[in-house]
Amino acid sequence: MRIKILTDTTCDLAPQRRAELDIRALPLHVELGGVDHRDGVDVTQEQLFAYAQEHKQLPKTAALSVQEFRQAFIETFEAGYDEMVYTGLSSKLSSTFQNALLARDSLREAGYDPERVRIVDSKQLSSGIAHLLLRGADILRQGGSARDVEEDMLRTVPKISTHFVVDTLLYLRMGGRCSSVAYLAGSMLKLHPQINMIDGAMSAGEKYRGKLDHCLQLYKKRVVLDQLDHIEPHRIFVTTTMAPERAERLAQEIRDLHFFDEVLVESAGATISSHCGPDTMGYLTIHKD
Repeated sequence: MRIKILTDTTCDLAPQRRAELDIRALPLHVELGGVDHRDGVDVTQEQLFAYAQEHKQLPKTAALSVQEFRQAFIETFEAGYDEMVYTGLSSKLSSTFQNALLARDSLREAGYDPERVRIVDSKQLSSGIAHLLLRGADILRQGGSARDVEEDMLRTVPKISTHFVVDTLLYLRMGGRCSSVAYLAGSMLKLHPQINMIDGAMSAGEKYRGKLDHCLQLYKKRVVLDQLDHIEPHRIFVTTTMAPERAERLAQEIRDLHFFDEVLVESAGATISSHCGPDTMGYLTIHKD
């Protein structure tokens, strides 16, 4: 049985890693100045942030359509795969998940068995999704089935810990997740809020005050160092927007703990970046049962 793992470009897993593991990421849409772009294909973080700064508003983002999913599923079958597993952006953040379900349901009329397409709600974004993808790829390398991958994803989803600290409140304000009053007060107080993924949706967490590097050390202590007894040691992601050198420096500090088997640094794609702004930093882990 040939099995394909599919996702979307909000997964924040580097293209070369996806290619090595035979994972296909379907691009969401990002509109800049009335022109439709494909996340991870023909739009960069630099373009996105330049647009937001010039127009004082976020670019519009849009989910994959039912037709795009349907075409991707059919292409996968036509490429010789027997089954596939898809997981992508949380169902509470986008219509992407629902569109994937509708596309799967339409396959029978095209002569394909919908039961051969397994779809899992990650209830995640960014490299929280990547955790599921890498675990799935590990299972397939070990000879596991599509059902094994699906069941592992369902077990793992509640254990993923995803959060990030933003440098500026501007993008949260432009996206309607922060009022103008809160933005002004937070900017004056140099606040850097922690945003948490809770049951598939984003919610505000602790607020760190001071220079960003100082806040990131406090953040690391809170969500990594103080939680080591509860975190699975196999893998951690350090994921950022437009701050690769800082991310690598923080990742090396994590490696120096000699706790995790693998510390991966990732850069967020355009869809995720547009909602949190530059210099955002996150640690993404899996907690024990």
